[in-house]
Amino acid sequence: MVDKKCYWCEKEAVSMEHVPPRCLFPEDKDVKHIFNKTYREHLITVPSCDEHNLQKSNLDEYLMVTLSGKVGNNGLAYIQTLTKIERSRKRNSKLLDIEKGETIYIKDKEFPVLWVNVDTQKLNYSFESIARGLYYHENNTSFKGRITIVSKLFNHPDDSNGTEFNIRASKLIESERMHWNTEVKGTNKEVFSYQFSPIDGFKTQTLALNFFEGIDIYIILNELTDKDYEEAKLKLSFLNKAFLGDLQLNANHRDKQ
Repeated sequence: MVDKKCYWCEKEAVSMEHVPPRCLFPEDKDVKHIFNKTYREHLITVPSCDEHNLQKSNLDEYLMVTLSGKVGNNGLAYIQTLTKIERSRKRNSKLLDIEKGETIYIKDKEFPVLWVNVDTQKLNYSFESIARGLYYHENNTSFKGRITIVSKLFNHPDDSNGTEFNIRASKLIESERMHWNTEVKGTNKEVFSYQFSPIDGFKTQTLALNFFEGIDIYIILNELTDKDYEEAKLKLSFLNKAFLGDLQLNANHRDKQ
C-alpha cells in the first residue's frame, strides 16, 4: 500500500476494500450449478485504512442480509437468501431484528418472507461507504462534500415525513435519470450496478446504485464548500429578486396600457 491513501479519510491505506462489499456477491458453491456463472470476478477495490475496511465487516454482513431478502429482487438474490444468508443467520441469530414471518404466493409458488425492523443508520453508513468508494474509483481522489441518501427502501409507517421525502425525491431522480446519458456500469449487474449523473452547475451529481435488479438507492453528492454554498444562496436570491422585479415591471407596463 505504498503511497496509497484511504478512499474515505485519506489516512495511510493498509488494505483494499471491495466496493460494494465482496460478501454481496454469491459464492460459486451456492449458485454456479444454477446460473452457470461466477459472480466474484472483476470486482472493484479501493485502498482503505483499517477503520474503513476491516472494522466494518459486521456492517457488510448486515447489508448483505438486509438487501438480499427483500421482496422484488431477482432469482439470484432468492438463492442467496436460501443459502449464504441462512448460514449467516444461523451463525448469528441476532443479525436481523425479525418482527414476524409469513409466506407469499407468486404464480402458485410459495416464498417465505420475513418482516424485519431495519437499522437505517447501519444501512446509510454502508451506502455512504459504497458511494465514496465508487467516487474514488472513478476520480482517483476522495469525496469531500455533502452526501444525502435517498431510497424508498427507507419507507416506514411511523415516519411519515421521512417516507414522503424519500418517495418524492426518488420519483424526481427517476424522471431525471432518463436524461443522464451516462454509462450504467457493473460487471455483475445481476448483483450490482451503478450510474453517475452529469455534474450540474451547483457542483452536484447523483449516484444511482442498484442491487439484485430490485433495489434502487440514490446518493446525492454535493461538492460545494461552505463559501460556495453561501454564494449560491446569494445568487439564487438575486435571481429571484430580479425575476420578481421583471414581473412587477411587466405588470406596471400592462396597467399603463
